[in-house]
Amino acid sequence: MKKYLNKVLLVFVAVGVMASCKKITDDINISPNQPVNLSTGYALTSAIQYLGGTGGGNNTTNINSAAGELYSQYLAETFYNNESRFALAQYDYQGYYTGPLTDLQQIINFNTDEATKNKATTLAFGSNANQIASARILKAFIFLTITDRWGDIPYSEALKGNKNLNAKFDAQKDIYTDLFKELTEAQAQFDGGASLSGDILFGGDNTKWIHWANSLRAIMALRLSKVDPTTGSAEFKKAVAAGLMTSNEDNATYSYLGEQNNENPFFGNYRSRYDYAVSGIVVDKLQANDDPRLPVYAQPTSTGTYAGLPYATAGTDLGKYKIGNRNVGDGTFRPGNISQIGIAYSNQSSPTTWTSYAQVLFAQAEAAHLGWIPGGDATAATLYNQGITASLTQNGVEAGDVAAYLAKPGVVFNATTAVAQIITQKWLANYLGNGWESWAEYRRTGFPVLLDPVPTALNADKHIPRRQQYPQTESQLNQKNYQEVIARQGPDALSTHVWWDK
Repeated sequence: MKKYLNKVLLVFVAVGVMASCKKITDDINISPNQPVNLSTGYALTSAIQYLGGTGGGNNTTNINSAAGELYSQYLAETFYNNESRFALAQYDYQGYYTGPLTDLQQIINFNTDEATKNKATTLAFGSNANQIASARILKAFIFLTITDRWGDIPYSEALKGNKNLNAKFDAQKDIYTDLFKELTEAQAQFDGGASLSGDILFGGDNTKWIHWANSLRAIMALRLSKVDPTTGSAEFKKAVAAGLMTSNEDNATYSYLGEQNNENPFFGNYRSRYDYAVSGIVVDKLQANDDPRLPVYAQPTSTGTYAGLPYATAGTDLGKYKIGNRNVGDGTFRPGNISQIGIAYSNQSSPTTWTSYAQVLFAQAEAAHLGWIPGGDATAATLYNQGITASLTQNGVEAGDVAAYLAKPGVVFNATTAVAQIITQKWLANYLGNGWESWAEYRRTGFPVLLDPVPTALNADKHIPRRQQYPQTESQLNQKNYQEVIARQGPDALSTHVWWDK
């Protein structure tokens, strides 16, 4: 019987081998965890989701990470306050490179290589052009964030895999030049082919991608307002002509879910730690003009009022404040005497907006004031009011309350204080969306007026940092290029200014 069964088994295997037309050993060296064909739609989802981040809110490669919100003084830390006091100097950007940037470069490579580009479309992830264009735009957004945080960074020699493990640092000026080119070419690259799959940012809407790319170009152009206004003005005009965001429907908004694997980072933090409260600076600026966004941005205290935690409160001073917490059972807050982040911004599925229509309107208002686009201060005033309206509407404020707010003496546009007003309102509109962007605008303009210097700061000069220090891996493993960049850019210190920060 055993002999018979062995014979039957042998025949079965032989038939199977002949039917498959390949040797049994053909698959031995193929990893089941590394498919031959890249799932480009999933790679796009992965890149976007990485930037949204999950967990405690302190992942510094999240676009809306707590570190960016602290540098912009939207939030104040409660029990652990080293970050708001600038004790943490070195931040690691490797996660950007090994995570979303690698994903996006693979999308571009897979859709460009003649050997694989047809597979990218037959797998129904969108036309080659649409996949490449969206990946280029998201790459540019990430590189813009990195260079604005660290200054000169690995760029032209980055993402080469094992071909170059010690990439040189490109000058920020050169990076900006190439990012303008990338965004310009990418927004013109979309075609009428199959729409994107895996696009959890814009749902495969090419027009929204195009508007975002051009809006990023305008934002970048304003960075040059002091270091190279001629180029900035020219690039801003090109961006406007190509088409900016046109409504809140165009907002680059990341949507979290009502489940722990993809939840709002601040909800994850409030589940157990309560590390952040709304800063006193935010509450004071909102209360100064009876801003209707206050109950949206902040939770009331136990007395039904709103009170921010003074920025960088440290030591025994913290004992004066009772920090509320969340009742895990029903998701509500137990109020203390300090306001925590409002439910609209800290609930499990609360979305976050990386780039908003309001932000783009304020950018145009400043450009009009600078004379970069026609209309002068009359146009600047109109765009300024439209920016405020867009932000208030985005936060659920009714039309009548919008009109009342615009009429407030402290809100009405004044040409003599135009930049201060525009940037302060942009800062309010960017609340807990992209703190890195607000920090960049503060460095460029000096507005809004923040606490600076910070009396309890632990950095050398106690001022708000002008950049972040390179990760330790660069000085240890990329020493030659590291020495070259600090010789060119300046000391690897928080006080060193990046190229456009004049």
